[in-house]
Amino acid sequence: MRFSVNPITQNTYEIPENLDDSKTISEFLSKNKGKKVVVVQGLGFVGAVMSLVCANAASEEYAVIGVDLANENTYWKIRSINDGVFPLIANDPKIEIFFDKAKEKGNFLATYDPMAYKFADVIIVDINLDVQKTSSEHCTLMDFDVDMNGFEAAMTVIGQNCRENALILVETTVPPGTCENLVKPAIKRELEKRNLSFDQISLGHSYERVMPGPEYIDSIRCFPRVYSGIDDNSADIIESFLKTIIDIDQCQLTRLGHTNASEMAKVLENSYRATNIAFAVEWSRFAEEAGVDLYAIVDAIRVRKTHANLMFPGIGVGGYCLT
Repeated sequence: MRFSVNPITQNTYEIPENLDDSKTISEFLSKNKGKKVVVVQGLGFVGAVMSLVCANAASEEYAVIGVDLANENTYWKIRSINDGVFPLIANDPKIEIFFDKAKEKGNFLATYDPMAYKFADVIIVDINLDVQKTSSEHCTLMDFDVDMNGFEAAMTVIGQNCRENALILVETTVPPGTCENLVKPAIKRELEKRNLSFDQISLGHSYERVMPGPEYIDSIRCFPRVYSGIDDNSADIIESFLKTIIDIDQCQLTRLGHTNASEMAKVLENSYRATNIAFAVEWSRFAEEAGVDLYAIVDAIRVRKTHANLMFPGIGVGGYCLT
């Protein structure tokens, strides 16, 4: 027997040996007949909240299924959602409001069964992709590794189950070239094994800019969004979908020419932010040794318009994408 513990409620759940949740999924879809189905792969701090946003889309009624693995670290999230307890603690009141609305409508289900992908009109990929650091001191570029095996396995599962006309939208921060050189071949390979064509699949990338905190929900719904497709038709379909969940009256959608571009944009965006944070931290250490007030120095420099965005020092680089 394997168990998963909910760190919020301390409830302990036995992980089922038979990973067949087809009856629950069928009953859920029957109650949400006529609605387009959005399946979110990954119920972490991005996927769980993205699921809520989709379940409360302003201009479309979606049936939303969140999928995660049935292991010790993640199974509790599935049970928690279905037991009516959201698996994240945050100080954004909209999370509880959106979750209550989804429960009232009955249009949000969590499962461990990849069968859910069979019914998806839209599949959103919100799984993590970690960079592993092999040593903590005197690191070089060669001391870091991005293991793509787990990510490719997740794409393979989608390809083994998805419909041949599904939209697959990757939100994960990935190395440039991932959609073109890993996701597309994996999906195409598995579809061909099922005697299905890749030609009708829409595939693209639109990276998240999620900011956990008091504006958690709005960082998805009301924040500028960059997106791209592997072709123009994919990009058009992605744009149409995003317009149903993003408040375009408050934020703009920016299309880039290819998934390589939006994947690179996310890495560049993070790198720019991380470099500026690290820069300020290094100067704070130097200023402390020199016995001067760096905050006063930064204020003095900010008077110059070209340097008005110079950062104050903080506790260092933070946030999941920036660690």
